[in-house]
Amino acid sequence: MGGDAAGRAALRILYVDTFTMAVGFYMLIPLLAFHFLDDVGLTIAVVAALTAVRTAAQNGTMPLAGWVADRIGFRNAILIGVLIRASGFALLGASDHVAMLTVASLLTGLGGALFHPASYSAYAALAPEGDRVRVYATREVISNVGFIAGPALGGVLAGVDFAIVSTGSAALFLVAFVVSFFGLPRDARDPDRAPPRLRTAFLDMAFLRYCALVAGMGVMITQFYLVIPFRADQLLPGSIGVGVVYSGAAVVMVVTMLPLTSWTNRTFTRPVILAGAAVLLGGGIAVIGAAPTTPVMLLGVAVFVIGQMLAQPVMNAVVSGFAPDGSVASYFGVQGLATAIGAVTGSAIGGVVYSIAGSDPRTWAWLFFPVWGAVVASAFAVVRPGSAPR
Repeated sequence: MGGDAAGRAALRILYVDTFTMAVGFYMLIPLLAFHFLDDVGLTIAVVAALTAVRTAAQNGTMPLAGWVADRIGFRNAILIGVLIRASGFALLGASDHVAMLTVASLLTGLGGALFHPASYSAYAALAPEGDRVRVYATREVISNVGFIAGPALGGVLAGVDFAIVSTGSAALFLVAFVVSFFGLPRDARDPDRAPPRLRTAFLDMAFLRYCALVAGMGVMITQFYLVIPFRADQLLPGSIGVGVVYSGAAVVMVVTMLPLTSWTNRTFTRPVILAGAAVLLGGGIAVIGAAPTTPVMLLGVAVFVIGQMLAQPVMNAVVSGFAPDGSVASYFGVQGLATAIGAVTGSAIGGVVYSIAGSDPRTWAWLFFPVWGAVVASAFAVVRPGSAPR
């Protein structure tokens, strides 16, 4: 379908979906902890528990949700998922009771678990077979535009009433529902095709080895949301400086991602791209962590962002290559679980490194990340993800 006019039109609908949901997500989630602490009066422990519920509901159930998406079709899974998340987002701003907020967090996570692998599966189904890296790169660019616009919109609305933020976020997911309902094609299934089996992904040893490397990349990717606040406390003027760095990184991605990924995809094989990305991610974290001045830290951010731009679209294209016909969402669900495992592991490792670094950033502890990046880069040469069927 990806090569015809209908496929191109459906891809544009997916891009609209991605942007709408990114704005809706980022206008709410960055403000949520502040709302719980200051407006609702919850303790930090309760806020952390609510975050854990949302994260576990999304990442822990993603393989099963991917299998469900393969069973019912990506369109139906996206429609149901965005409705569930819209209800969760609406509840987050409408209640101050922990029990109801727990339900809202659970719904928010389950909705994301359902539409996330389904959406990536839809991109794979609708994109021209040899053009998936560019399509996934375009998706990341659009998501980053939402990352820029969402917090700004949420901050303005929060100045009036946080309930407006949650209602507005839920409304954007309802817009995504309407756009998907009328714009996405039904997932045509061959009646002779074998039904999707989640165990197929868990028994695919080549894919599981690749997922282990995805988890290894996740250890580094998650540091972006830990190391910058950690170092900002020492180098930048408070939360404003942190916001400027994140927004600047998103702008860089929006401007440079498509030409960068287009050039690298023409010039290098996928294992080489992913290996280079791993080295850049590890090196960027070390530079950010050990930077004596703000300009050096920003250099580290630039190195990290380049690595992230190289890695993300290629990793998604590789998954769609491993997956047999009819099980793409299941495979993306398993990759989502691997990413979550890497993020949890990376958070624990980061906590140790940051504790050792303390007030002295120029410490040997930062060497862990470039060494880890080199290990992951070397492993990509063994797993050879570029040889997976496309």
